[in-house]
Amino acid sequence: MQLSLSIGLRDDASFENFLPGENSVAYEHLKKIPASRQSEGSVYLWGATACGKTHLLQALCHQATEVDATVVYLPLQQWHEMDVSILDGLENYQLICIDNIDAIAAEPLWEQALFHLYNRIFEKGAQLVVSAATSLKNTNILLPDLKSRLGWGLVFQLKELPEPAKAQALQLRAHRLGFELSDNVSQYLLRHYSRDMNSLCDLLSQLDKASLTAQRRLTVPFVKQWLESKNTIGQND
Repeated sequence: MQLSLSIGLRDDASFENFLPGENSVAYEHLKKIPASRQSEGSVYLWGATACGKTHLLQALCHQATEVDATVVYLPLQQWHEMDVSILDGLENYQLICIDNIDAIAAEPLWEQALFHLYNRIFEKGAQLVVSAATSLKNTNILLPDLKSRLGWGLVFQLKELPEPAKAQALQLRAHRLGFELSDNVSQYLLRHYSRDMNSLCDLLSQLDKASLTAQRRLTVPFVKQWLESKNTIGQND
């Protein structure tokens, strides 16, 4: 089960199409949570933009639903569109994933509500996994009790993939989409487009559709032509 928010779970967010790189400890821990059928304690994931936090949270939600666990995914970067009462009753889910929890930093009403939610989750024995852009030491969350609670469980820093691993991750994603991505094309995308893996994976899906529509193979000339037509090539071109 999932809350009806404007951003839901991506269909392609899975553990199978995530390349862990240096994040294998966090990756393996999250993978085992649904099968355990009990709380492993709260988990705090932090790292820079596009290091895989959202992908892992959504992959965890997908895997949990496959074993019939009740799941809620809440992206707090959208908190302006929500009322704080949306947190009421979340402790009744078996898995609660809160993305970008630090988006509500310095918002007293939200910080208090999340503190009380944490306590209710702890009492219920449910599983809480949250993500943030910064470590707890450097977070802008002001409520000491909330910072303390978030540090009670496991804390993992996620690191961005190095460029060779990004090329491998793109080829893995392409394979799951049903086509092969050559080394030349993957390197071209990394040189001439954002190195943000979320943006790259979105671009890959668009290129797959464009090549099917044009009935052309995904080659460097085709990619260059398509990117130029969309005005998406950056200054490195």
